[in-house]
Amino acid sequence: MAWNVFLALLAYDFAYLCVQAKNKILKVCYGFLWLIFYPNTFYVLTDAKHFVDWLNPAKVEALSDNRTIVDFNVLIFGIIFGVVLGIWSIQLMLEAYLKHWSLKVLVVSLISFLSSIGIYVGRSEALRLNSWDLVLHPLKTLFLILKSINGQNLGFFASFTLCQIALITLIYLAPQLSVKRAEKKA
Repeated sequence: MAWNVFLALLAYDFAYLCVQAKNKILKVCYGFLWLIFYPNTFYVLTDAKHFVDWLNPAKVEALSDNRTIVDFNVLIFGIIFGVVLGIWSIQLMLEAYLKHWSLKVLVVSLISFLSSIGIYVGRSEALRLNSWDLVLHPLKTLFLILKSINGQNLGFFASFTLCQIALITLIYLAPQLSVKRAEKKA
């Protein structure tokens, strides 16, 4: 979990550096690094699969065990923190580079879909790719990513895309739209 949260933090850091950079080449480099590390922010949601271990009827008594309580809280904190970092990072990018809310919605949808592909290639037992693979072995990694985009995986892509859009909308876009409506009425 610590590694996953670190990778999510890198995405936020690259978004921050992209927005703060004055040099256009640095902006592009940081923006690219943000894009390839961004899927790590929502990837932490897949760690929820570990909750199944605690729901096993044979292990119900273990739910009161101190070690289990600590593990559970670390897992919950990591998931929440990773997702919040993702939303903060996309918020930084959207606020810095896009002014129209309709364009923001389109970009959030596209980024969420691309991120879902990244989450799949990171979680898939057959692939287990990491963002670093795209930096260290770009062509091989890109080929494997493109190969994974098929009808069999569309359900995964769609569900994670919708999950990301829903969370980003609830936490970032919905309050923005409410403010815009209030400003129009005033």
